[in-house]
Amino acid sequence: MANVSAACHPVGVRRWWLKRLKLIGRAAFRAMAVLSWLRAAASCALLRRVASARPVLLERPFRPLARFGLGFDERARVLLEHYRLMHDKLPAAVSERIYLDGGLRWALPDVPYALRLADSGPNPKEGELAFYWMDLARGTCLAQLSFYLAQGQHGIELFVGGLQGPAGPDSRDAIREATRACDGLRPKDAVMEALLALGAALGAERVVAVSRRNHVGRQRRTPRAIQADYESFWTEAGGQGLPCGNVSVPVAQPRRDLATVPSKKRAAYRRKQARGEAIEAAVRAWLAVPAGVAADVPATGASTAPALAFA
Repeated sequence: MANVSAACHPVGVRRWWLKRLKLIGRAAFRAMAVLSWLRAAASCALLRRVASARPVLLERPFRPLARFGLGFDERARVLLEHYRLMHDKLPAAVSERIYLDGGLRWALPDVPYALRLADSGPNPKEGELAFYWMDLARGTCLAQLSFYLAQGQHGIELFVGGLQGPAGPDSRDAIREATRACDGLRPKDAVMEALLALGAALGAERVVAVSRRNHVGRQRRTPRAIQADYESFWTEAGGQGLPCGNVSVPVAQPRRDLATVPSKKRAAYRRKQARGEAIEAAVRAWLAVPAGVAADVPATGASTAPALAFA
């Protein structure tokens, strides 16, 4: 565990020595569970590669993760399940570009917005993957949807741990501007379209989306107030409440019959629908890597340290 704590908190990081001691102390209280986690992490090729580049991944089960109320063993299971499914379901080249080479990006050809698929960056408690809708002119993110791959009773599922929007006084103006430029497709609609496209490509039947009540932000010494009205948005996407309080959203979304759209709005509706279809096509193209193709070179900015000793 000393090797892991040293890798997570290298010399020079603020209060590195105290953080190392805290991590070692927490591990001592659940030594067998920690050893099991580290051994399992070492057995998953993708998780091992990502943790070697970003050792802090190995510390994640010690902190709140995914949804309210999970303990150490459950958090470890969430992470292991996610990386094993990534390894099994996605081409290795795609996973490595996502985690070790800055992510995947697709820019709209006619307006200054782009879709990204990368790690969850500033919101690591909400997911191990995230779709971002980027405003290229402002250099800001207008929507971030963070999620995990999970194994459900009937197959693979996507678990959404959070949906974040921009902060700042001009954020609403930026969202309105983006929605107009994208023919009525809101930033949060764009990342949801991308998520559903990924789910369809992976053969998932449903998305399980977190509710405000179950958001991981509540599991803090000072619980964070959850401002977003998650349930309303999930319901817009056909979501149904689950006994646990979360919401089940079908991956296969019904298409609105064009005949039900007022004639004067049909052209605008077609343009909005075309935006969504372009996002779906971009996600499918990302995943269309021939079997056997590997990532070419070590990731830019990846750690050059020797392989991490997990246990």
